[in-house]
Amino acid sequence: MEAITAEEFIRKPRKELFSERDALRTHLRKELSNFCQMNFEDMGPEDLAELYDVVFEHRSQWFIPLVEFERKFGRLKPGVLKRAPRHATIHISPWGLQTEYPEHHLVRDISVCLGEAIEIEERSLATHRSKSLKEQKEQTRREIASLVRRRNANLRSCILACFNLVEAYINGLAWDFVQTHDISALNDKKRNVLTESEGFVSIIDKLVKIPMLISGQDPGPLHQTRNPLKLFVEVVKPHRDAIVHASPFAAPQKFGGYDKLRKLYDLDLGTVREAVDVTILIVKTIHQFVGGTGELPAWFPLRNPDGTFVL
Repeated sequence: MEAITAEEFIRKPRKELFSERDALRTHLRKELSNFCQMNFEDMGPEDLAELYDVVFEHRSQWFIPLVEFERKFGRLKPGVLKRAPRHATIHISPWGLQTEYPEHHLVRDISVCLGEAIEIEERSLATHRSKSLKEQKEQTRREIASLVRRRNANLRSCILACFNLVEAYINGLAWDFVQTHDISALNDKKRNVLTESEGFVSIIDKLVKIPMLISGQDPGPLHQTRNPLKLFVEVVKPHRDAIVHASPFAAPQKFGGYDKLRKLYDLDLGTVREAVDVTILIVKTIHQFVGGTGELPAWFPLRNPDGTFVL
């Protein structure tokens, strides 16, 4: 964006200035009014001018929470938000107005990492498996090593994104609920589950209890001894913990009865596929239990028959 200053108009002939003013009044104002009507519930051209000043101050890249944006400038129409959650961030740039939120990014991390891991494991590396070591020249070995490094990096990243997506999703639901409901009648423990204002709450407790608090139904859809939460605890969390809390030694007795190093080194595509399926099932189960629209949240991409996602 470029600044509009008085110096640009000082030397212009009066006739040209009047002509430009009339053009703005008759054509541009109508265009701006139509733009506001299409995208906002209660925002006019004057509000848009105020928004221009703020965006210019931030050098054409501005992030603001959705709730704060609507409080300052006006409510966006549902079609513009594309069913983005209330905890979304508005991002205004030369590319236009976009909504961003953790789930949006993390589900795409899963999509990219899983897709690349499948491509490498089931296609690129498959062409080398039929060859003996003697048949493989030094250049081929270097190529295989590069493929293996990339595959393993994508597998680890995908596991992390699965865990982080589930955590971001349940935290987002809790935040949205607290922003739109009076929780003063809840006891201290229940309020803390939603807000963590009084202490840490584990992700397992959140997944079990938050859907019940939001819906007012008991029991909830998830239990630690039943799938899909049981698989999340057995598959996603241990592999994620082995990466995030990596230790230079094996001590199963200290880390939930499993060897963290083995979880880190033995991660394979089959395990990651299972982790992705469990992640989707957890989100789907909660989404439907709390009255969400559709089978999954609108930000979830479609899947191809081979398990990859449509990007």
